Order: sequence, then C-alpha cells, then structure tokens
Amino acid sequence: MEAAAAAAPRLGRRRTSRTTRALRDRRRGGAGHRPRLHDFVEVDRPAPRGRFAIATREEPVTGLSLAEARAYAADRGARLPTEDEWQLAAEEGLLGRAEPLVWNWTESEHTDGRTRFAILKGGSAFRAEGSDWYVDGGPQPPEFSLQYLLAGPLQRSEYIGFRLAVDL
Repeated sequence: MEAAAAAAPRLGRRRTSRTTRALRDRRRGGAGHRPRLHDFVEVDRPAPRGRFAIATREEPVTGLSLAEARAYAADRGARLPTEDEWQLAAEEGLLGRAEPLVWNWTESEHTDGRTRFAILKGGSAFRAEGSDWYVDGGPQPPEFSLQYLLAGPLQRSEYIGFRLAVDL
C-alpha cells in the first residue's frame, strides 16, 4: 500500500520553476516588478528624491479605504503618489481626469497624536449643499489639498479614487 501511495502522482503540487516564481512575484509585485509604464509619464522632482512616474489616468476603482488603495497599488508593483507628486504632475498638465470627477487618495497621511487624516487632491463632481461646513465640491486647482479625516469604515466613498506612481 505504501509503495502504491509513493508511486502515485502528487496532486496539487506546485511547479517552482524560475518562470513560475517570476510570474508569482510579478503578480505579487515582488522581485523588482514594476507596473507597465505605458500609461505613466515621467516627472522630475527636486532632490533628494529624484524622478518618478505617475499614471496619467485614475484607476477605475472607487470606494476603497486608504489602506485598501495602498494594497491595490502594492499588488500592482506601485504606490500612491504623494501630495507633492500629484500637485507637480497636475501643474504640468500631465494628469487626465475621468468623469465623473473623484477626489484622489495620496500617500500623504498625517496625525496630530489624536486624529489621523490623509490628503485628497483634485476635487469631485459631487457638490454638497446646505452648510458652510461641507467640503468644496467640483474640480479644484492643483494646489488645493483636502484634509480628509480617517475615521474607520467611513473613509470609503464612491467619490474617492486614486492613481498609481512609481519611483524611477
């Protein structure tokens, strides 16, 4: 019985060839994988950080938290752009905006020791009306930054999307 079991093929055994490992690493964003850069533009930024590439279009995903957007980007071998990178690219006219407009998550997250907030860029087609306390809706200039309170599951919104960036 033992000899028959030993001779039987091992079902579900994974191949571990270089190609298989490379494909797995590419899917996971590891082993130096970078996303395809055909939809990215290169941008110079002041020292010490150097050049980076940013997606010219937003990812077709909304309703993710900041952590989920970061994970989505990492899974593709990229990251979210910082507030400064987003602004620099927007000021140079390099960023396309899809309709309906959505705010863009950035990697710029801050805390005052009590609360956490992230910076959103770009503006949204949604305009809340009825109170001066509501955030300004509509497209916003590149230099406009919105401090968005990170309040657990409330950070998900159909009016917040993101784009990808990579260091070069």
